[in-house]
Amino acid sequence: MNAYASDNGNSGFGQGHARGLDLRVQVPETTSRVVGVDLTHVITVNDVASARGGNGGGGGNPNGGGGSGGGTSFSPYTSGPADSTAGFNITIVFNGTWTQELHDIFVLAADQLTSLIVGDLPNVSIRNRGTVTTVDDITITAELGQIDGLYGVLGQAGPTSVRTASSLPATAQMQFDIVDVQDMGLAAFTDVVLHEMAHSLGFGSIWDRLGLVTNGQFTGSNAVAEFHDLGGTGFIPVEQDGGSGTAGSHWDEEFFDNELMTGYINEGTNYFTEMSAASFADLGYVINPNYGSVIDQGYVLV
Repeated sequence: MNAYASDNGNSGFGQGHARGLDLRVQVPETTSRVVGVDLTHVITVNDVASARGGNGGGGGNPNGGGGSGGGTSFSPYTSGPADSTAGFNITIVFNGTWTQELHDIFVLAADQLTSLIVGDLPNVSIRNRGTVTTVDDITITAELGQIDGLYGVLGQAGPTSVRTASSLPATAQMQFDIVDVQDMGLAAFTDVVLHEMAHSLGFGSIWDRLGLVTNGQFTGSNAVAEFHDLGGTGFIPVEQDGGSGTAGSHWDEEFFDNELMTGYINEGTNYFTEMSAASFADLGYVINPNYGSVIDQGYVLV
């Protein structure tokens, strides 16, 4: 996949080895209060030819174009167990019209992350334009629509509010241009959605607030332990290139290559590893002690 993304609307080609779609993240500069809407994580697309297949049609082909074939409105989806069981829930609010296949990609990502994060968070009240809404545990608004057409802005995403005590996100928003989504193919979009949803839950987006990065390295003990199990030493290298939104909020691409949570989506398999899974415990989440069952097997640190 030969593509580059920028949060300033300028596109070019990625540098370095086998870099693919550049995925940047930014969150508001805030104090300890709940913050307002911020959508500065803008993903732009220059050329995703190797990620897309044919023109699709209908629902599309997982290895080809996403297809248009009409769409429908979907009710909100809540992953995980009922709150009475003290489990973790991700609620996805679907704005716009969706194909079943694109809807299911968001459901799949929410289910995977809910299988990883198991501890309930305190409900929080969010005020938006005079309306107060109670959130348990996070609500993500997903939108498909027209942004700027093919090969422009693929999407924009980010937390829109965080909890005052823990800094864990309470709401987030993920917006995508339907034209680019249909063109890039469902397989690539599946990786993009999981990557972005992880950012919406705090990966990379609240590291600085929690003091988890020192001298360009991630220091959270849980992720570092998994890094050592992969054969690494010391702390985890964090991306320093790519500018605002890439640097400081992803694992280092040159070091980790096709790990899903580097700043770039590469061709082939992009692995969500034990290291990424364990990092959610460093954010303050209670995670599944058997989280090895919800990650991608087969990643090798070269």
